[in-house]
Formats: sequence, C-alpha cells, structure tokens
Amino acid sequence: MTTSNERDTVGIVLVAPGAPPQDWVKKNRDRWERFRELKKSITAELKDWPSTVCTFEADRLVNGVQHHGGYQITEVGYSAFTHPTVEEAIERAIAQGAQRVIVVPTTLTSGNLETEMDIPEAVTAVQERHPEIEIVYAKPPFDRDPEVALILSKVREYDTTGPSAPAEEDGLVQLSTLQPGETGIVHDLVGGRGFICRLAALGFTPGAEVQMIQNFGHGPVIVSIRDTRIALGRREAAKVRLTPARQSNGHNS
Repeated sequence: MTTSNERDTVGIVLVAPGAPPQDWVKKNRDRWERFRELKKSITAELKDWPSTVCTFEADRLVNGVQHHGGYQITEVGYSAFTHPTVEEAIERAIAQGAQRVIVVPTTLTSGNLETEMDIPEAVTAVQERHPEIEIVYAKPPFDRDPEVALILSKVREYDTTGPSAPAEEDGLVQLSTLQPGETGIVHDLVGGRGFICRLAALGFTPGAEVQMIQNFGHGPVIVSIRDTRIALGRREAAKVRLTPARQSNGHNS
C-alpha cells in the first residue's frame, strides 16, 4: 500500500493557458494589436495549407456530443491557426438551421487569451451579423470535480507510487462489487480521458447516486443513475469508485 511519504515524492505540474495582464495590454496597446493582427493573418494563411494541426481529438468530441447529447447540429471551431475558426463554426451551425447556438470552449479553465478575448470577440462578431439568432457563450470555469477527476486519471497512468487500480481504500468500493439493491455515491473515475468523459456524459460525476439493478457476478451490470438505467461492462464498472450509501428494501430485477 502506498504511504504518504512515497506520495510526497511525486510532483504534479498543471499547465494552463495564459494571458497578459490587462494593465500591460493597455500600456502596450499598439504592440498587442500588432500581435493579434499577425495571429489572425497566420490563421487566414493556414486555411488552405496542405498540412495543419491534427483535428482528430476535436472531431471525437463532436461525435461524443452528438451521440450522448443528441445535438445533431454540432460543429468545432478553433481560436487560432486552424480552420474552421470560431466564427466559421458558428456560421455553419446557423446555416444548418440553428436558432440558438451555445458556444462551449474545450479549455476548461478561465483567465486566458482564448476564453477571455478571442472567443467572446468571435461570438460578438457573428451576433452582430445575425441579430435574429441567440448566441450564448458558455464561459469557463466548469464544474471542478470532473476536472480534477480527469487530471487525476492522467496522473495515475504514470504515477507508479499511486493507486494503479480502483482499490478498496478509505471506505471506497468498486461499482462492480455492489449487489442488486445496494446504492453508492460516485467518488471518482479511474481511467483515461475518453472513458471519464463518456461516463461523465452518462451522469457518473462525483456526488451522483447510483443503484445496482442487476449484477450476476460476471458479465455486464445494469445500474440506475439520475433516473436512467445504464448497462456497463464489468471492467468499466470496476473503474467507478463509490462511497457506500445504503441498501434498498428489495432487489430490483
């Protein structure tokens, strides 16, 4: 079992996007505007460039939102250096018939150039061209608990001193060990980003109550969470760690 002293030797560095202080921007307005114009011109030049930044991960997010959220009009826009831009993506959504567009950044933290300046400016520009369309900017920060769970899942992939698998420690249990009728509270998810994002979209976020409906001790399990029944593979269920809550009066079938 990992001791606190072993854990104390592991250092974690979180990398967040940055932005210059506003008082510096005001003092150096000309330089700042030249920088932003250069950034825009490079982005425009890269529109037809044969080799640009890989968009695979963003496309996966779009597919996930469409599949799990049911939002068929879903586009991805990039704040810089890649097309489509945020403005172009909003225009694409409107062209497909969207009457209300919700713009959500994939950067989870606030206080950076993209979330504080680039995205709001793009939203404002399109809004001025389409006053009949409601365009909402869903600005960060997001719910901290899922963010922390994502970060810790990545840390655990490389931290040999930490828990490598969901373990029964500090009173936590694996979802796969619950018997029919037993209930627990989601503590965290242990896995890769794709796994955590998918289960979070299904409602498995810290603090959510989950009840075991069917568990034969082998094969998939069926659970109830947020008034929805969901089937999970046993390995998936083992990566959901719970704080035991209570047991119902009867078993569900």
